[in-house]
Amino acid sequence: MQKIFEGNRGEIFLIDYHGQKAVLKRQKSGKPNTLRNEAKILEYLQPSGIVPKLFEYGSDFIVMEYLQGVSLKEAIKKERKKALKEALRLCYLLDRAKVWHKELGRYYHFIFTPEPKIIDFERARFHQNPRNVLQFAGFYMRDLDTQRAIELYKRNKRVGLKRLEELLDV
Repeated sequence: MQKIFEGNRGEIFLIDYHGQKAVLKRQKSGKPNTLRNEAKILEYLQPSGIVPKLFEYGSDFIVMEYLQGVSLKEAIKKERKKALKEALRLCYLLDRAKVWHKELGRYYHFIFTPEPKIIDFERARFHQNPRNVLQFAGFYMRDLDTQRAIELYKRNKRVGLKRLEELLDV
């Protein structure tokens, strides 16, 4: 077991799980337990294919697929338009699933493996009107004139998404 990351509330280890690489995310003692919420959201999103495969979880741990790939930051350096479009699509799928991630302004929550996935749902919530696309556009598309596309997205998500994607093609 090799520690690969330590955050404020938990630790992440690379492990062997029945012959395959996996991630063990463990809650730090004395910290608020956010792993139950993360596991519940990961389980709900499993059919979508936009999150790591969930292998098992308990009250203070999660075992999930290890994603070997690059962050959004690295993907943007290689092919900006394609990376932003793929990440935008993931945000749209989260919005449709009524899950608000809340932290998609951080590039390391997107992993391109080559299929892009979203990680780290400890602060995510089920929400009637999630704002993943809006948050993403505000962080990563601020060099474009997105105002009208964002207003359109608020009224009609599918049409607004198409307009945001078109802005990336210019």
